[in-house]
Amino acid sequence: MSAHGKLPYLTIGQVSQHTGVSAKAIRHYESLGLIPAVPRRGTYRLYRPEHIDAIRLIRKAQSLGFTLAELRGLGTDGCTPDWPRFVKALDLKRKAVAMEMARLQKLDTELADLQATLPGLIASELDCAMLTTELTRS
Repeated sequence: MSAHGKLPYLTIGQVSQHTGVSAKAIRHYESLGLIPAVPRRGTYRLYRPEHIDAIRLIRKAQSLGFTLAELRGLGTDGCTPDWPRFVKALDLKRKAVAMEMARLQKLDTELADLQATLPGLIASELDCAMLTTELTRS
C-alpha cells in the first residue's frame, strides 16, 4: 500500500514482467474488454493486482485451448468470468479434446496398419498401379 492508503499501481512494463505477457498483448486484452478497465494518469495506464490476476487467467485459458473470442463470451460486463458459463465451456472443451483424441487414435491405428502392410506389398514387387490399388482397398 502507498503512503496514501491506496493500492499500488503498476506500469504496463511491470505487469508485463510479472505475467510474461507483452505490453502489446496486454493492451489487446484491454481493447477486447477481457481485463477490468485500466485507469490512466495522463498517457500512462495504471494497473492493479486484479489486472495481473485477469491476465494470468487469460493466459492459462489460452494454454488450455481457449481462444480470445471464446474468452470474450465467458466474461461479464465487469470483466470477471461468468463462472457457470466457464465451467460449461470447460466441459465442452474436454468433449472436443476427447473427440480429437479418438480421431487421432483411429489415425494412428490406420498408420500402424499401413506400416505393417507396406513392406510385404513392396517386397511382392507390384507395379505402382497395383500397389496403389492394394493400399486403397481398406
